[in-house]
Amino acid sequence: MDKTHKNKKFIIEYFNAINEKKKTRELCEQYMTDHHLIEHILFFDSVFPNYGVIIDEITAEGDRVVVRARLKGRHDGEFNGIPPTHIQVEMPFVIGYEIEKNKIVSHWLIADQVTMLEQLGIMNKAS
Repeated sequence: MDKTHKNKKFIIEYFNAINEKKKTRELCEQYMTDHHLIEHILFFDSVFPNYGVIIDEITAEGDRVVVRARLKGRHDGEFNGIPPTHIQVEMPFVIGYEIEKNKIVSHWLIADQVTMLEQLGIMNKAS
């Protein structure tokens, strides 16, 4: 199996391992050494406990994998000063990973937080 296919398979395995369950530091460290990503995941799991992720598209080349996906979860924790609304949200995002030796070593992320804030009733939808 070539490196690109192996890395795509690894990312799918990783998403399946964390999907719709409590994300712990120990679980994250099985798949990554990127401490910023670990903190990000733990923070979002405190805001949207046991959130799920739906992969819409996955592409890879060499050691890099890019995923277009959606986070689905219920807002049960404080988010940047916004108290829990208990509203179900679906937030689109794109994340890129760099993989070395079957571990995520770095990432970048673009998330559509405006859509999430509209769903929470914090922002009005743009016309």
